[in-house]
Amino acid sequence: MTLVTFPESRSPRVTRRSEQRDMWLTRARALAPIVSEWRDAAEQDRRLPRPLFEALRDAGMYAVATSRELGGAEIRDERLVQMIEEFSRQDGSVGWNLMIAAHVSVVASAYLPVAGRGDVYTNGGHTVFAGGLLPKGAALRVAGGFRLTGRWTFASGCRQADWIIAPSVVMLDGKPHLRPDGSPEIRAYFVPASECDILDTWYTMGLRGTGSHDYQLTDVYVPEERSFAIQAEGPITSGVLTMRHVLPYAWPSVAAVALGIARDAIDAFIELAVNKTPALSSGALASQHTVHERVGRAEALVRSARAFLYESIRELPASRDWSTPVPDELTARIRLANAHAAQSAAEAVDLMFTAAGTSSIFAGSRLERCFRDVHVVTQHAGVAPSNIEMAGQSMLGLGLHIRR
Repeated sequence: MTLVTFPESRSPRVTRRSEQRDMWLTRARALAPIVSEWRDAAEQDRRLPRPLFEALRDAGMYAVATSRELGGAEIRDERLVQMIEEFSRQDGSVGWNLMIAAHVSVVASAYLPVAGRGDVYTNGGHTVFAGGLLPKGAALRVAGGFRLTGRWTFASGCRQADWIIAPSVVMLDGKPHLRPDGSPEIRAYFVPASECDILDTWYTMGLRGTGSHDYQLTDVYVPEERSFAIQAEGPITSGVLTMRHVLPYAWPSVAAVALGIARDAIDAFIELAVNKTPALSSGALASQHTVHERVGRAEALVRSARAFLYESIRELPASRDWSTPVPDELTARIRLANAHAAQSAAEAVDLMFTAAGTSSIFAGSRLERCFRDVHVVTQHAGVAPSNIEMAGQSMLGLGLHIRR
């Protein structure tokens, strides 16, 4: 196989950033034909088909967020969100899988010890990851490392991953080992996908092609260098991932998936409307005044939500490892923008789905797929309505919390 290589790091000029953004969007758009060719198979198989996965990998799409010293492109923030949005316009499951792989790659390349990175990144920047950061397992400390047991959920892309992340609570004498601040000690562990028992659980309404199955481990050894510490709150500490600092950088990509799906829905509806004459009507669907209003409203919803989202993430401080503290005011605004974008995207899709009449109710309809996919995206914690409540609470000077 022929894999993309990436240029050496240069000074961070605005023109250079613009060139990189355009380059990655151009590459993403160039892959649209092969995404289209395999999107129905992904839906049916509940995973990305191998030819599609290989095309994405060989084009460097799984290496975009990996650090340059490990062979990646190290794109961040606005550029990464734009790329995820474009792939989600092509197919929500593709955008979602690339988003998850990118998020895990950012933290793996930033927080794994040097020895662990050497073990994990045997394919360089094209190493593929799956999994999330919720601690669902138990880790027993043994000589040289840990033994893991547990069951984890939502391992998007696990069927094509090289490594799966398995966050776990460190146990001592049958109880969680406590950190000095009294919170449980949690570590993220990287396990070869071949050692994970993938459970066939991903039977869902939408985003079926993500293959977000459960996986489990039973007494599997992981050396300490293939792990790093996680904390929910706390000061910046070398080698420790602090969730409070990571989330403002990571969660806008979830909103981008919803926006990409909504753009696809609007485009698909317009194509349908100019060619469809509804039953009992003398003219094309596109000639109806109610349709004009719905298309205009859907477009306004998507464009305004998108503008708010990108305006917010442009204020994020540059942070290659997502550890730079983000002020609560900005974090609250980003969370508000994330949730607003996802809700607006879902509303826009609903408008197009309804306006299409019976054309949208059949399996195989592009609008039917958009409807199912976008409503799965809205269930993610990063874009849930609770973020709007938490942002409002912060604006009133009552503090910012993850959830109530």
